[in-house]
Amino acid sequence: MMLKGKFGEVFKKVFIVFAGLSFFWVTGSTVIQMMNNPQPEQVEQTATVSPEEQLQQAAKGYETVLENEPNNRFALEELVKTYLQLGDLQKALKPTEKLVEIAPENQSYQEVLSKIKAGLEQQKNALSNQNSTTSEQSLENKTTNE
Repeated sequence: MMLKGKFGEVFKKVFIVFAGLSFFWVTGSTVIQMMNNPQPEQVEQTATVSPEEQLQQAAKGYETVLENEPNNRFALEELVKTYLQLGDLQKALKPTEKLVEIAPENQSYQEVLSKIKAGLEQQKNALSNQNSTTSEQSLENKTTNE
């Protein structure tokens, strides 16, 4: 009976040593293999998109939502913000008018609409002033050349 107890103890010790050596062998060989054959770093393959392109993509997304849900206030608000960030007052006008139509009690919509209309009026005046100045300069150049 004593022999069986000692054999069991020896077997446990041999098994533990063998398991430990196997673990270190597998781990060590894997680490050595990784050091000898490193994997190339994966380069992110996404194209760089400019902020303006991102805004244009966002606008298209909101327009798609509005095709299915024309009174979606969140999509209308975000579309207006996006067009304003792009500096396109003309495109921001229609969704802002829609917001005022949906929620006429909302003062912020009214304010944004009036600012957009004022900005469009300023653009129109600046363009007409530029055209008249260009026309005047053309006339002056014509009369001096004659």
